[in-house]
Amino acid sequence: MPVIRVKGRASGTTRTIEVPESDLDELLLFWLRKNGVTIASSCDGEGVCKRCEIQNGWLTCQMTVGLLLRRSPAGEVEVSYL
Repeated sequence: MPVIRVKGRASGTTRTIEVPESDLDELLLFWLRKNGVTIASSCDGEGVCKRCEIQNGWLTCQMTVGLLLRRSPAGEVEVSYL
């Protein structure tokens, strides 16, 4: 089962979350929230506020969990808070 490692820039803390195959098509923004990772987004996933940005300028509201795993095979997500 693939995993996503969420690293907080401020704290250096890392959380590892297993990804069931059934979750690969979910938007990363909502999937991270569902799994207890707070992601800022004042536009609630519309793609205009850009507050949900992670490394490489990627927006969690514009990518699925599966796309993240294809772009970053190590499954790493860096957030400014955690």
